[in-house]
Amino acid sequence: MNTIETKIKPTARRITAAHAAELQALFAASPSPVICDRSAGNVLMWESELDTELVTVDGHVAVAEHCGRNLCFSPAAGAPDTVPTVRALLDAYGTPLRLCPIGEDEKAPLEAAFGDRIRFDANDGAADYIYNAADLRQFCGKSYHTQKNHVNAFLREHPDYRFEPLTAESEAALAAFFDAYTAADDDDSASAKEEIAACRRILPLLGILPLDTRLLTDGGRILGFTVMEKIGDTLMIHIEKGLPAVRGVYPMLVTLEANAYPDVRFVNREEDDGNEGLRRSKQSYHPVRLLQKYYAEIV
Repeated sequence: MNTIETKIKPTARRITAAHAAELQALFAASPSPVICDRSAGNVLMWESELDTELVTVDGHVAVAEHCGRNLCFSPAAGAPDTVPTVRALLDAYGTPLRLCPIGEDEKAPLEAAFGDRIRFDANDGAADYIYNAADLRQFCGKSYHTQKNHVNAFLREHPDYRFEPLTAESEAALAAFFDAYTAADDDDSASAKEEIAACRRILPLLGILPLDTRLLTDGGRILGFTVMEKIGDTLMIHIEKGLPAVRGVYPMLVTLEANAYPDVRFVNREEDDGNEGLRRSKQSYHPVRLLQKYYAEIV
């Protein structure tokens, strides 16, 4: 008697802002420190660009992104659920199965499970910059001498600054600030343009998303803003923009962010996307770790 092999049927839902709380619940179990791709803010910033979906197979959940003609999966919960999720995805989609991103802690279990069938490629520009939150709260020591001086200069020029949550009343002012910021920005690299486009897509949603958006102001004038998300003991910095003419605005934002969450251990300032200027800036804050991520393919 012949038997017919049937694949498990996956269910896929197109991700929208309405899935923000569900995404946060899924990513809450991610090992620390959390990669930026496993955060609601990051997924929602790029969902329109990547046609992102939530895929469920036999009780396992993955985020699926359309990268060109390829569909790439990332297990939502990360390790230790990665291998069971990938096995379920293989049952549903077959090979080749593309996985992206895969965190450092997931690489060895996948190699053990799939051996020569799986290959990995790393992209240095996609590594996350991880910092000790305590270092950024105080900027203590010689290594942070420059940042400390810039913060002191900011405080001298803006002693009455305020760092406040976004409100319905300040949403229009933030939109105007972002327009002015982008008009003055002279970074015409492809990565910078993509990031600005992602920011512009999510900007109208910040008032309703469960993300922490705060404005740095002086006398009602916006000098900078940040969009943060706390996941376990990691603080994710999704967006951080300041007026270049305001001395010390970026170091001030960095230390205010870390101080806003005194219980977090790590700050993830995300990737440099291969942008040399951004790389130098991120390195100047002395990361304790570069969290490597991988593209993987199972054949």
